[in-house]
Amino acid sequence: MNIGSVSGADCPEAQASAALALKRLVSVLSADLMEVFSRLNVTLPQLRVLHIIRKEERVSGRQLARELNVSPGAIVQLCDRLQEQGYVERVPDTEDRRVTWFQLTESARALFEELLAIRRSRLAPALARLSEKDMESLTRILGEMADVLESERRRPTAPLQDVPALPAERS
Repeated sequence: MNIGSVSGADCPEAQASAALALKRLVSVLSADLMEVFSRLNVTLPQLRVLHIIRKEERVSGRQLARELNVSPGAIVQLCDRLQEQGYVERVPDTEDRRVTWFQLTESARALFEELLAIRRSRLAPALARLSEKDMESLTRILGEMADVLESERRRPTAPLQDVPALPAERS
């Protein structure tokens, strides 16, 4: 990252403060979305499936299994339940009868739009209070953080004992 002349790794106190601020932000945004999630009546793995399908528009069971690092059989169970709830539909491939695509139903798309609208409505007043310069800095910093986190996510998962702990939070 290119944030200032000293890296965050060299400033555990600043890193802890930033982590605490991010935790607060995520907590506030999550609380608003919990009501919607409770109405969905889906598990976290099912929510991940829905997110992947939404991002890709349609995916095969094999793609989902690879993305989630689970067996194709586990995907069938997850998607059966999502189909029963009306969130996912199976669409046969027009060229290869062995392939079935999963895609979101209209009701699932509407739920995602509702989630996005809630997020936008909650963030808009806070973002409107920022100066143009602060908005540019926030955009750059969040983009850089997302880039690092996305690249880390693509790497093989390290065992938990190898994951460094964040500096202790202050109460």
